[in-house]
Amino acid sequence: MFGIFIFYNMNTQEFTELAHKFKPALKRISAKRRFLGFIDADDLCQEALINLWKRSKNGEFQDKTVSYIIRSCYFHIQNYIRTHKVRADMLSLEEPVAYNAEGSFCLKDIVVDESGFFFDKLNSRLIVNEMMNNGLKKKEKDVLRFLYQGLSLRETARRLGMSHVGVLKIKKKISLKYAAKYYR
Repeated sequence: MFGIFIFYNMNTQEFTELAHKFKPALKRISAKRRFLGFIDADDLCQEALINLWKRSKNGEFQDKTVSYIIRSCYFHIQNYIRTHKVRADMLSLEEPVAYNAEGSFCLKDIVVDESGFFFDKLNSRLIVNEMMNNGLKKKEKDVLRFLYQGLSLRETARRLGMSHVGVLKIKKKISLKYAAKYYR
């Protein structure tokens, strides 16, 4: 298994043979790196194989050793885990959480539909419209509009050509103006 592999113009059959050679090592790496409950070893191994396929198609592994290739898959798995770690608190709505005589209950069966969300959104939209038409300067209106659309402070600042600290100050100024009137 040791040696140098050349990956240019690789077809599917050649990659299948290569993946068959690398799979035991990738499975070992994947089994050791299961830090998240919702990603199992097979998912990580598959992610490493996808990375191997993409990088080999791009010719990134030309004249590289086996240890180099396996190490690159290891680093890809580490990066994949790091980027998906924020979602570790998420639960599947399909996952069974309770059992009784009739069977199991999923989260989607238990969680109540919040139909009041529509009215909350409508109310906030009316408040924003009223604020826009009652005494805000142009910059304040722009900041309020972008923040209401869901942009972050930095994205808003980038669009307006100002610093994020300036956007934060304008946001605080708006909230001080209207907090007593709308949010008691």
